[in-house]
Amino acid sequence: MRQLLVFLIPCSVTLCQVSGACPSEVHGALLWPLSVAALALQVLLGKRSNWLHFLSLLLMLWAAQALVLLAPLVPHVEVPMARIGEGVEGIHPIREVPTSEALDGFGGSLVEKGGAIRSISVVLPCAEERENAIRTVERFCRRTPSDILKEVLVVDDGSNPPLVELFKQNDLRLDQDPSCVVRFLRHEVTTGLMAAKLTGGREAQGDVIAFIDCHCAPQENWYQEILEQVRLNPRRMVVPAITDLDMDTFDEHKDSQVNAKCYLTFDADFKWFDDESDFIPTISGGLVAMGREWFNLTGGFDEGMHGWGGENLDQSLRAWLCGGEIVRAKSSRIAHMWRTSDRRTATHYRIKARPTNNRGRVVAAWFGPFREVARSAAVDEAAVQNYASFKERLHCRPFSYFIYRFRKLYLEGGVLARESFQLQEVSSGLCLQTQKLGDCGPGRSRLQLGNVDRSTGKCCSGLRIHGSNNCFDYFDKSGIHPYACDVMGRNMNQQYRLLEDGRLQKGDTDCMVAGSGQRVSLKPCSDLQPGEGLWKKIDVQETKEYQVYRRELANDQWDTKFPQLPDN
Repeated sequence: MRQLLVFLIPCSVTLCQVSGACPSEVHGALLWPLSVAALALQVLLGKRSNWLHFLSLLLMLWAAQALVLLAPLVPHVEVPMARIGEGVEGIHPIREVPTSEALDGFGGSLVEKGGAIRSISVVLPCAEERENAIRTVERFCRRTPSDILKEVLVVDDGSNPPLVELFKQNDLRLDQDPSCVVRFLRHEVTTGLMAAKLTGGREAQGDVIAFIDCHCAPQENWYQEILEQVRLNPRRMVVPAITDLDMDTFDEHKDSQVNAKCYLTFDADFKWFDDESDFIPTISGGLVAMGREWFNLTGGFDEGMHGWGGENLDQSLRAWLCGGEIVRAKSSRIAHMWRTSDRRTATHYRIKARPTNNRGRVVAAWFGPFREVARSAAVDEAAVQNYASFKERLHCRPFSYFIYRFRKLYLEGGVLARESFQLQEVSSGLCLQTQKLGDCGPGRSRLQLGNVDRSTGKCCSGLRIHGSNNCFDYFDKSGIHPYACDVMGRNMNQQYRLLEDGRLQKGDTDCMVAGSGQRVSLKPCSDLQPGEGLWKKIDVQETKEYQVYRRELANDQWDTKFPQLPDN
C-alpha cells in the first residue's frame, strides 16, 4: 500500500498535465521534486529489492513525462511561402476542433459558444498596396477599441519593397504603436488573393476573422453588429455595408452607395443585387467576417486556387451547403476603394504563381449534377479531391439545396429559367434577336422570362437572353440594349411584359412594334392599329437546367423536408 501511495504522487501530476487540467508551470514545478521525495521515502522505508523495482517504474514515468513536455516543442508547419515579418513576435496556430466534436451532424459542432466571441482579427491581403495599406491599418486601429481589436494582420503578397519597410519609414510608425497591434506575414512571390487570405486566416488569433481588402476605411462602430451577428450564430458569415471610398480623404464618400449582396450565376460568376432579406446567397469576397473556429472547421479557402476570383463563390457554398449561413450587417459600414480611371486606384502587381481555373474548380467541387448546365468549364473532379474530407466531415448538402434555399431569386427571378423560346413578330414572321428582328429557327437567339414582378413577388417582369446574365434594358433609335439583369425587378428600364392579347409592353404605356429594315421601335399602346404590334412565343422548350432541378428536387425533397424554409 505504501509503495502504491508514493508512486501515485508523481503519477497524479503527470495525469494532471496530460488531461490539460494543470498549466505547464504547475506540473513542471511539482513533478520532479515530488518524484525525488517519493524515491527517497521508498529508499528509507523499504527493502533494497523493493526500492530498485520502484525506481524502474519511476524511470518509466519520467520518460513518459519527458515526451509530454517536449511535445509542444515540435514546430508548427508554416503555410508555404509565408514567413513572419521582421520584429514580429511568433505566430500561434489556430486551435483545431477535435474530430469527435466536429462531426456530429450537418455542419459539425463548435466548441466555442457565441457568448465567448469578443475579439476581432483584421486580415488584410496586400499586394503592392503601399500607402493604401498604411492608411487602411491606421483607420482600423483608430476606429476599433483595443479590447476588441486583437490584431491587424498585414499579409504582404510579394510587395517590393516589403510593406514592413514602408511602415518603418512612415511617420505614423504604426508598427511600433502599442495601441495598434499590427503583424506582418509575407509571401516572397505574389501568389494571389486566396493564398494571402489563407495565410492570414490560418494565423489569426481573434475570435472573429474579418477579411478586408487592403484599401478600405471602416466607419465608427463598424465592429459592433458584426460581433453581435456571429454571437447569435457562430456558423454565420457576416458582410458589412460596403460603401464607396473617397481617395482624397480616405474615408467614406458623401452620398455613398451601399452594397452587400451578390448571387451565383450558372457561369460561376457573381452579380450584385438587393432585396428585402438580410440573408446573402453569395459574398463579393472583398469584405467578410466569420468566427475563427468556423473558418477552421470549414477549411477556410481552397488551397488549389491561385490568382484572383472564385474564392468568394467557394466560401459562400461552404457556408450554405455545410451548415452555415451568410447575413449582412447594415450598421457596420466599411468604405471600399473601387478600381476606376483614377491612377491612385490602379493595381501595381502581377501574379507570378501558376494560374488556375478557379471558377472551374467551384463548378467541379460544388455543382454536382448541375455541372452539365454550367456555362463555365469545370476542371476534372480529381483536381478537387481536397474538398472531400471536410465535405464528409460536415455532411454537406448537394447544390440543389442552395437553389431551393434561394428559390425566389433563382426561379421567380429567372436566374434558372423554366422555359426558353423565340419571340415572333406576327406580321413579319421574324423573331426578336438581341437588338432587332431576324430569322427564326435553330441557332437563333432564345429568350426567357426574367426578373421578379414586384406586384406579385412571382415571375416575371422582363425578358432575359437565355444562357446569359443580361436582360432587355433601355431603348433608343438603334433598338433594344441588353444590360445586367436586375433580378428583383427594381430597374424600370427592364419592364417588358408579353400581354395576353399579344402586345409586348415596355413600362406602363409603350408597346414594341416592327419598324423598317428589321428594326423595332416603341409606340404608345393606345395608338396601335388592329393587328399591329402582336407577338407570340414559338418553339417553347423546357430548359435543361430546369429539368436537372426538377429531378434533383424530387430526389432530395427539400420542399417536403423544409416546408418553412425561407425563399430569399
